[in-house]
Amino acid sequence: MAKLAQLQQAFVAMLNGSESDLLNQIAPQPGLNVQDRAAIYQNAYRIRLTKVLEQDHEMLGLYLGDDLFDNMVNGFLAQYPSTDPSLRHFGDRLPEFLSDHPPFSDHGILSEMARFERLLLQAFDAPDAPRLTIQALQQIPANLWPNVVFTLHPSVRLLACQFSAVESWQALKQTDTPPQPELANEHYWLIIREPDLRTAFHPLSHSDYICLTTLKEGLPFSFVCEAAANLHQDTEAGTHAVMQLLQKALNANWLSRYQLPDPIQDLSK
Repeated sequence: MAKLAQLQQAFVAMLNGSESDLLNQIAPQPGLNVQDRAAIYQNAYRIRLTKVLEQDHEMLGLYLGDDLFDNMVNGFLAQYPSTDPSLRHFGDRLPEFLSDHPPFSDHGILSEMARFERLLLQAFDAPDAPRLTIQALQQIPANLWPNVVFTLHPSVRLLACQFSAVESWQALKQTDTPPQPELANEHYWLIIREPDLRTAFHPLSHSDYICLTTLKEGLPFSFVCEAAANLHQDTEAGTHAVMQLLQKALNANWLSRYQLPDPIQDLSK
């Protein structure tokens, strides 16, 4: 088994172009020499990884154009060779690569667009869970509301953008011209897999983004209201904003459950 594992590691190293003694273990045959036969596997592997990035980041590829996309793939493969058995995760570090390596790092919209496309994939792959209903909340006694902890649906992802990454992605998807990359203010988005299994994204206000981030961190409802009150500089206005967000989240199926602190039992099921 140890020899098999070593052989597999050597084969992967050879595919990635790293130092490997695998060539010394390949038996010669008539026709192509050992190096040329190994090159066939290397090229096929590289083409497969390129196709994965093309499929996962189709709109980013359109935004970059063929030449820059090829440069990105070559640089990414050199910096982050595939190490995960699943190709689904191969591009997880692409946003990091784009933000750290010129010329791509000179254009912040590129890493943001890659990040958005990774979040779409994550939302689609996320586990399923029940969707919380308004009727379920009617069981919560009024005096316990400050301690309620809401849980976002597992597919929910939150994104803050300094550039028009999502708008550009959407324009390219509709074969329109992308807008200018610069934004006057940050834009905020919620990404989710809808009950009908479509992946969707919704714009958020700054207040809603902060409140949903607070929910994601597992903080009680009173903390969410406090965060909103600080944003609106008024307790009543903050509480009103949170109640509006809660109704919106319930109607849009963004929540999966709620919990009350012990010894109160979870009543969401």
